[in-house]
Amino acid sequence: MVVTEAGLIKPASRAGIRISASASSGSEALMRFAFDQPRPGFDQIGLELLGGDQVEEHWLIPAKAESGRHGDLRFCQADHLLYIACECADDGRTDPAGMTERLYGEILALAKMQGCPTLIRAWNFMPAINRGEGDDERYRRFCLGRARALEAAGIGDRELCAGTAIGGDDPHLRVMVLTGRHGGINIENPRQVSAYRYPRIYGPRSPSFARATAIGQPDGSAFLMISGTASVVGHRTLHEGDLEAQTAEIIVNLDTVLKESTQRLRRPALGEFGVHSLLRAYVRHAEHWPQVREQLRSAWPDTPVIGLRGDICRSDLLVEIEAVTSG
Repeated sequence: MVVTEAGLIKPASRAGIRISASASSGSEALMRFAFDQPRPGFDQIGLELLGGDQVEEHWLIPAKAESGRHGDLRFCQADHLLYIACECADDGRTDPAGMTERLYGEILALAKMQGCPTLIRAWNFMPAINRGEGDDERYRRFCLGRARALEAAGIGDRELCAGTAIGGDDPHLRVMVLTGRHGGINIENPRQVSAYRYPRIYGPRSPSFARATAIGQPDGSAFLMISGTASVVGHRTLHEGDLEAQTAEIIVNLDTVLKESTQRLRRPALGEFGVHSLLRAYVRHAEHWPQVREQLRSAWPDTPVIGLRGDICRSDLLVEIEAVTSG
């Protein structure tokens, strides 16, 4: 996808994506997530639902969707978009680098085989994400395995996408990736160092994701996916131990990404979350959810929010929030 001098975005597919709390006529689901309980045809992320405005998340597209399996991978393809999901047993004590490298290698190979080799959005869920000291921390080992697979596939920093990595209690490593025939436009946050350029103190390989990725819609609008966002400025955690201040810093970071997106994409409608947006809040301690919910409601009263109990990739972070919006 490219932005022309007129600010026009080339669609990533002939049919646009929209997010809904339920299925609807005239559309097929490219991806479906259920947060409250297992349901046939829905992916699980292995995290406890704390509350919010919906219990399901449907990524809908007005095109025929075809589902299938390839080895351990489940996939659904519609038009120029491909969704791939997989999981493997993970006891939270083994080194995740090898299985992460294998899963990502298989996902990227399938994406290439299906003609949709470009990364658009990724989610990663694993147990005991903060276990281990220094470079042995499981999240750092996960980043190492993912980076090796991306490197082997020839994917560099410019070809990364929006991403989320969250820990939980479910004994599985779960990887879910949206790819496409055409690429998206990555947006970085000027308040933050790009994750893929973090200094060595954060591990042997930097986290491999962009702060946000936008894809074009057939009507000329943009569909913006913002990565899991935390209380980080530059590359450092701010407000350690202070939930209210961390959440307030995240709101500033999200607002900054929205502002940057409106400027890059020339889409003023992306400047504010609203009723057609969606926020997922991952909260380390379940009892913190009401405070986070209240701050988000104050910032964006009309925006649906889902609250989930999850461990953040840095042990000094209490909350992380991702978002989807369009305009």
